[in-house]
Amino acid sequence: MINVANLVTLSRLAIIPVLIYTIQQELYLLSGFFVLLALISDWLDGIIARKTNEVTQHGKLLDPAIDKIFIISVLVAFVEKHYISTYPVFLIVAREFLITWLRSVMVNKGIVLPAQLSGKLKTTLQLIAVFLLAIGYIDIGNIVLWLSIAVAYISAFQYFQIFYKKRAWA
Repeated sequence: MINVANLVTLSRLAIIPVLIYTIQQELYLLSGFFVLLALISDWLDGIIARKTNEVTQHGKLLDPAIDKIFIISVLVAFVEKHYISTYPVFLIVAREFLITWLRSVMVNKGIVLPAQLSGKLKTTLQLIAVFLLAIGYIDIGNIVLWLSIAVAYISAFQYFQIFYKKRAWA
């Protein structure tokens, strides 16, 4: 259950409090560094899992969960600094809970719903927004964050279409 790839995934949890502190102190270079470190760990865990043939169901669930904890925690820090409003955080959290529910219902029906390209694009845009906000590019960071929200709801619509077509509610 705990392998090297999963340890790399879990390392992102250790980065979060340090990143929040650097954001609170407006240490933009350090904040940017810790965001990049988290991004590298997100990229690296998948590579390690595939190279070592240790891709596990546990890891497939752990990685997106840690990603959500990372994004939401850091966005809350940005709200506290008044870099962003609470509305994007609400929209992101609401979408994530709805999609998590939808995927859980589908898994219980034996339907595996892989990540869609639009969902991956959403995550990429969120991470770019977090990086921009962390290094002090507040205006452009907000624009990218709102763009990520638009993509997030497009991808949510796509997930709900699959849910409907597979009659997962039945």
